[in-house]
Amino acid sequence: MKPIFTKAPSLSIRLVLAIFVSLALILSDGQNHGMIKFRSLLETSVGGLYYLANTPRTLLDNVSQNLVDSTKLQIENKVLREQLLEKNANLLLLDQLKVENQRLRLLLNSPLRTDEYKKIAEILTAETDVYRQQVVINQGKDDGAYVGQPVIDEKGLVGQIISVGRHTSRILLLTDVTHSIPVQVLRNDVRVIASGTGHSDELVLDNVPRSIDIVKGDLLVTSGLGGRFPEGYPVAVVENVSRDGKNYFATITARPLASIERLRYVLLLWSSNEDMRKVGSITPEEVRDVVRQRLRNQGSEINKLKKEKVTVQPEATSSQDETETHIDQTLPMDVPVEQLE
Repeated sequence: MKPIFTKAPSLSIRLVLAIFVSLALILSDGQNHGMIKFRSLLETSVGGLYYLANTPRTLLDNVSQNLVDSTKLQIENKVLREQLLEKNANLLLLDQLKVENQRLRLLLNSPLRTDEYKKIAEILTAETDVYRQQVVINQGKDDGAYVGQPVIDEKGLVGQIISVGRHTSRILLLTDVTHSIPVQVLRNDVRVIASGTGHSDELVLDNVPRSIDIVKGDLLVTSGLGGRFPEGYPVAVVENVSRDGKNYFATITARPLASIERLRYVLLLWSSNEDMRKVGSITPEEVRDVVRQRLRNQGSEINKLKKEKVTVQPEATSSQDETETHIDQTLPMDVPVEQLE
């Protein structure tokens, strides 16, 4: 049978059409409410695929746990792991520090405030190549997540939410090449911008004059500027400082404190409107004082936790050893408090 259409459009015409369509999508992306809503619908529609893709891993984990131990021991270990993660994160913001800061704010009208609420989320899938550093979590719009929400783990800042579906959200990690964050050197209050490089173990400090006082080992914390991230959360430790006499700017790299390559659980932070309204007036000295006190309290709590032993039934001896080993491996901090004095 002779075909009706004997000749398809030329490759050049199809290329031009594809370019025009791509430009139209790029220009319209994020410019109107309809496109943002459409992206949210797409995020929701593929949410089920993430759960489906993780189903084999979940099934294998359950089978492995059933072979190793009893049902009671599985439940106990799961509860202990969740409690350990949440307790390590809570060491950053202790209840005692909250009460003290509230009293100081009444006396000095300080703009420093702490987050009001946080919630654990589980990583569903991760994309950690050079061009894309993102993860998807199992908390969405129905759980209260929102675009721009800061995310941490038990050691420091992880990133921020950039897209929200009904039951899932996408996090842009602080190591992504498109991500930058205002930070402050804890030692001397110098404020700089830390940008991602596409590598999970490296950040770069942009446009830092070579005469500025930054040395290897300095701790970088969130400064609170910009109104996106709460002040005083650990971000990274300076790894290398290179000053070339021919270049006005120094080349400075830092290592993130968060376990970017080993993320399994993270914490979402909710800050009050009052936090965001006053965050612009935070002074470097106030941020440094808050971080020093947080890390000092965190160090004392870590030493206390190391001395505690997890109480488990006699038949769960092997699991007890495994749990204590996990605690010892998790508790040590990357930045000792003594180095910050």
